Amino acid sequence: MPWVAAIRHLAIVVLITLNFCSGQTQNNTKPVLDNDISLINHSDGIVYFSYDNGLTWENKSTGLPSAANIGLGGIAVSENKLALLSKDSELYFFNIREDRWFNIPTDKQLIESNPGALLFFKDHIYAGTQFGGVFYSKDKGKNWTKINIGLNNLTIRKFAEIENKIYAATNSGLYSYNDLLNKWELEYGNTTLQVNGITAFDGSIYIATSQGAFVSPIGKKDWKKIFSNGALHNISSDDKALYAMAYNELFSSYDKGITWRNIQSGLPAQLYTFNMVKIGNTLLAGQWDGIYRKERQAENWRFSGNGLPEKLAITNMQVYDKIIVVSGNERKLRTGMTTDK
Repeated sequence: MPWVAAIRHLAIVVLITLNFCSGQTQNNTKPVLDNDISLINHSDGIVYFSYDNGLTWENKSTGLPSAANIGLGGIAVSENKLALLSKDSELYFFNIREDRWFNIPTDKQLIESNPGALLFFKDHIYAGTQFGGVFYSKDKGKNWTKINIGLNNLTIRKFAEIENKIYAATNSGLYSYNDLLNKWELEYGNTTLQVNGITAFDGSIYIATSQGAFVSPIGKKDWKKIFSNGALHNISSDDKALYAMAYNELFSSYDKGITWRNIQSGLPAQLYTFNMVKIGNTLLAGQWDGIYRKERQAENWRFSGNGLPEKLAITNMQVYDKIIVVSGNERKLRTGMTTDK
């Protein structure tokens, strides 16, 4: 019948066309550019990974409570461990082979102290809290012990490991832990100096405080002020530069803090950066509405939220085995308030 032959002919044409298109796709060696990446559907998670230097993000929240039921504290990384601490439930470890988080029942006293900072150090875990000071665990989070001797303030904002020593940023100065005496020792500060961030760069310690930035050679306690343009929310560094995060601007310094340059261009006006990391030649900034990225030599930041929920405040950012790990669970832009304790 003529119509049967016509249908067969049409089917052959369609198959040839599909095979040709498929072959084009498979043989296309054109490099993928930032603008070429198709948008990924947003998903409602609280932890996201990027395997391509922040171009795209994957929800990695399996095993965690829903975003509505968890308040995140800090994220800690080591060579073979990735953990996060919930402000209102438990400690979680990520199993990369099973691609999910597993919870460890956690000391109620630690959770009730509102944990924030988290650090791996010598196979122990250290947790900093708002109300209870420092807790540590020798058994992967099953049991916790307070270590607060020497601290004049029990609000712990950040931890850092510098030359095999733990440093703690508190609401009344910077402290280091003396393993031999089992006590904290004041490195710099007083009852009015709120320390919000710590970094090490070229043999010196830099701190971000409510009174600007200060620097001292490691182990010398010879502190000098290097940033006077207002309070700083955080400070970080990479192999070439320092980054000072003020409450409405982002600055960089390539001369150890002698001079600072505003690098806010492309970031939201009047909104501060929570944290920064560098991977390869790419800089990433965690902001109130998501992630921004730029190559070091570029002038402007570009929004890079492909795969992230809209307006997710990125309060934590770490690099784990070349994977960028970010977390956050606040969906509203800042309107005059801050998340600081």
